[in-house]
Amino acid sequence: MPNGEKAGPIARGAVIGGGVMGGGIAGLMAERGIATRLRDLSQAALDTAQLEHRKSVDKKRKRRRLKPHLADAAIDRLEVTTEAVGFERCEIVIEAVAEVLEIKRSVFGELAERMAPDAILATNTSSLSVAEIAEGLPNPERVIGLHFFNPVPKMPLVEIVRGPATSDEVVARTARLAIDLGKTPVVTTDVAGFLVNRLLGPYLDEALRMFENGADPAAIDRAMLEFGMPMGPFALLDEVGLDIAAHAAASLHRAYGERMTPSASLAPLVEAGEVGKKSERGIFLWEKVKKGRLTQGSRNPRLSRGAAGMREGARADSHLEADEIVDRLILAMAGEAARALEEGVVAGAGELDLATVFGMGFPPFRGGLARYLDARGISTVEKRMRELAESPGVVARSFGPARYEPADWITTRASEGRSFSS
Repeated sequence: MPNGEKAGPIARGAVIGGGVMGGGIAGLMAERGIATRLRDLSQAALDTAQLEHRKSVDKKRKRRRLKPHLADAAIDRLEVTTEAVGFERCEIVIEAVAEVLEIKRSVFGELAERMAPDAILATNTSSLSVAEIAEGLPNPERVIGLHFFNPVPKMPLVEIVRGPATSDEVVARTARLAIDLGKTPVVTTDVAGFLVNRLLGPYLDEALRMFENGADPAAIDRAMLEFGMPMGPFALLDEVGLDIAAHAAASLHRAYGERMTPSASLAPLVEAGEVGKKSERGIFLWEKVKKGRLTQGSRNPRLSRGAAGMREGARADSHLEADEIVDRLILAMAGEAARALEEGVVAGAGELDLATVFGMGFPPFRGGLARYLDARGISTVEKRMRELAESPGVVARSFGPARYEPADWITTRASEGRSFSS
């Protein structure tokens, strides 16, 4: 902001896309005092979003977290429409439509003609480039990524993705909005996966690689729960959706090459439409219990090691101890974190820790990923990564040890006796 001026609050905003994410964002904005207009082509989607918003507000009213008149006002602040009208006075619009570049460009192109030149155009994309979305739009300095995590009401992190043309003022105003919504903002540069998904990619894929080499998914999840994660990687895959995870993995592979080579283990499940909790069948079978809540059951028999089980060394991970499982997963993530810090994706290790704790549930008592690595010692981490690169389960796979080759960020600090965070 010019002359040290602080960003002011946003009073009126809009959301395009009435699905789970868009409806959740719009409901949160309305609850936090922002007059919000939600648009979707489907009236049924809008009806569902309004119902969920009302249920959320009523629950807080009953628990006396909202006074009756404030609850009524929160409900009234959410307006819905199937028409492209009423956006002229909005200070920000957040699109939460399908993860298809052409659709997002079309949405923003239409909005750019209707809204004020300084109105912020924010995309909730989790995998597309902000620069590519902004390409060809007038005033590209107002286009920014505003990546919420699902479920919106519960997840405390928002990644604010700065495109190459995004202005300082737009970054500041968007960060102020995130704070006003009760979220913790972390500013990232416009790279594939931003920060959180870039780190989650190798973490989740490494779990699949261990499965291919004989490890039990339940044992892997159990080891990570004992480490302090809120859920194991396989349960997380089912929570996110295997179709979405596969799409993100393909995007990371295109951007970063062989170290992000995705496992083929999920393909049969995705092709069969068994994509996780939302279909009640994914890596695990999900059973309905009281009030329609889903609980995790046995492993899906369709999840097969397939061709992976035929190659030499494919049983190499069948008897991994819990600490070996933790190292394989956390140090896969650490390697990518080091590269992100080298590239300046976030301002520093403090922001990295915030993102890992608030965005992926890294155990808070460990202080975040960077603090955990510092507690272990950077030289110990470097040595352990080299050991993992030579382990049978890693050597046997087609893309080899690329994931565990220590980045310069690690080797330089180890040789100089510095910490991961310094």
